[in-house]
Amino acid sequence: MAGTAVYITWVTASLLGGILLMPFFRPAGKRVTLAGFVDMFRRYWLHIALVFSIYLWKDLLDGLDRILMANTHLDMTPFVYAIEGDLVLWVQQTFLNDMLTFVLTHYYVAGYMLLTYTASLYFTYFDDRWMADRVLLSMFFVYALAVPFYLFFNVRVTGDHIPEMQTLAYHLTPEIQTWFTRIDPFTNGMPSLHIGIPFTVWLGLHRWDHDDRWKKYRNFVGVFIVVTAFTIIYLGIHWFVDIVGGIIVSFLAVNLADKYHAWLWYRLDERTFNARLAWLLADFNNPKLVLSGWISRSVQWLKTPSTRQTGTAVMLLLATTGGVLLYDATHQDFPAEGVTHPEAAVGADGWLVALDADENGNLSAVIIDIENDKTYHDNLGLNEDGNQSQWGVLNASTEVLISENHAIVWQGYRIITLKFSNPGSHAYGRTTGPLYTDLALLDDSDDKQAKLFAIDDGVVIDLQSTEYHKEFTSISDDDVILIDGGGNSLAWVTESSPMTANILSLEGVQSSLSVHVNASVDSAKDEQVLALTGAIVDYANASITGISFDENYLVAEVNLSAVSRLVMVNLDTGEQRIIGDPLFPVANPSIGHGVVAWQHKWGLDSIDPNNAELDWDVKYHIILENHSYQLHTEDELNQTEPQVMEGYIVWLQDSGGEEPPEVIIYSLEETFEPYSSRTLQVAIIALIPLLSIWMIQRQKENVDSIDEEE
Repeated sequence: MAGTAVYITWVTASLLGGILLMPFFRPAGKRVTLAGFVDMFRRYWLHIALVFSIYLWKDLLDGLDRILMANTHLDMTPFVYAIEGDLVLWVQQTFLNDMLTFVLTHYYVAGYMLLTYTASLYFTYFDDRWMADRVLLSMFFVYALAVPFYLFFNVRVTGDHIPEMQTLAYHLTPEIQTWFTRIDPFTNGMPSLHIGIPFTVWLGLHRWDHDDRWKKYRNFVGVFIVVTAFTIIYLGIHWFVDIVGGIIVSFLAVNLADKYHAWLWYRLDERTFNARLAWLLADFNNPKLVLSGWISRSVQWLKTPSTRQTGTAVMLLLATTGGVLLYDATHQDFPAEGVTHPEAAVGADGWLVALDADENGNLSAVIIDIENDKTYHDNLGLNEDGNQSQWGVLNASTEVLISENHAIVWQGYRIITLKFSNPGSHAYGRTTGPLYTDLALLDDSDDKQAKLFAIDDGVVIDLQSTEYHKEFTSISDDDVILIDGGGNSLAWVTESSPMTANILSLEGVQSSLSVHVNASVDSAKDEQVLALTGAIVDYANASITGISFDENYLVAEVNLSAVSRLVMVNLDTGEQRIIGDPLFPVANPSIGHGVVAWQHKWGLDSIDPNNAELDWDVKYHIILENHSYQLHTEDELNQTEPQVMEGYIVWLQDSGGEEPPEVIIYSLEETFEPYSSRTLQVAIIALIPLLSIWMIQRQKENVDSIDEEE
């Protein structure tokens, strides 16, 4: 896997470095022996598991964070930039040096691992349970406190926001860049755990190391924090505000650990854990005794109300409300009703058309008016396998094209037109002689009739013409390989100029535009593609394999042999840019209403893939924001053929089993469902009496405390 070698090098160096430093930092009277490592895991396996569970939670929450960002666009970076301006840029440009970049890039990853390993290793290896109970729990609390910020206060890395800023660490080598690209969402800036974790260790040592047995290690961590603070600013990763956030969560984490360590480790003490578990499983009555004891203590706790009980109720209410809202914010897609066995689906504006097959394989068109929540069915008289033996064609594929007012169902020699002005009953059908290689659908100027164009043996023909099989003379090319329609314009690509997209406007006086598409990126990214696929990016034989366009932009899917890329062209200015990630495969672009959607295989390492990378996922790009959002990166289901609609994106999604696929509708507009708003309203109303009760109780407890002191 690309990037694995450098990661293993970092891990190995960190572990060896931590072990080699043990004699220098060991408390007085302690020795370092090989047997001590076995004893360490036997005595502190729960402590170590608690700390390293952070890595597991990080992977899960990074996936959730990507979905939440795609659904809510919670980007707080502009607010941070408004506070700091270009302060971090000044630091980077002042000290910019190739050797410094090389050293600090490796220090950024390996040094952070070293600190994490040593903080977990030293206190447990040298059997300092006093420090291990407190410091390791503090480290866990740091990450727990950071989670809400990572989900709801997304701050991008500085090199991804400030134009002149470079993300030096991410671009040092192609292998390092590939590794960072695959594991980092680049939005978890606030707070900085590179500061939060070491500052927690230092603050914990300052608070609990009463006899200075860890004085050398505390001084080492202090120096480490200073160097790390400079590193994360210089490398173009964190803001100064992120450092402040890391310090604050560290302080809170240490205080929480000081308060709750005794409660937790009394129950999870490795010295008694096995005995407790054995006692619990030895007799069926023992679990009942434990359960009944919990219930009786809980009832007694509730019968003596105080600020603790009321405060707990307030926290549970807030957590429940937040959980409901978080669920809604990460579940904006829903299956289309009335579609049971979809073969294809397309969408435009407020209309969705899906081909649905019954148990006998007969196809019908399901037309959904999403805005008005109405569904229409149209029996097309087509079958699922496309068998048209009377024309000498077997198993012709069935495709659907859509415009603002019409849809076309195309199967071999049969073309059926659906009019949205009369949904549920197709307007007309036709049979054609040749088996066309491509078809394009447009609306005429008064939107009463669909305009159809086809490719026959490299020539574009006009299917509206009363003359059968008439060449469309406005396009003189005889080697056309691809056509597409948008509004009242027609676009095409030829075999002789495979990287040029031509657009012809048919409204009023015909006008044409030719755009030469450029899919090149910097050589470092091409080297990454080589590392991921084992193939060279072939610009010499590049070709456009898919296009989608509207009045302002054109998006072209470009095949470069080793990878496919999406290029978006501003038709007014001619400006071009790659959208999506140029390292990984893309397909089926769709554009409309300021949004581009496509399917991609994000993170795919073709040489050594895993299951989560092999499936197609959906990604979309907000043009005005100039930012892309990805969905479903953690599942193993194929999401294909995305279509942009007004306020929605529609795609086909596999079930993951023997069940038929679904047509999924994803909302771009409404983040929270109405019931969530009512949940929030109920929560706010309930908070009023609860907070009032809490304050009254708190006041009474303070008076009682003063009376006792007197």
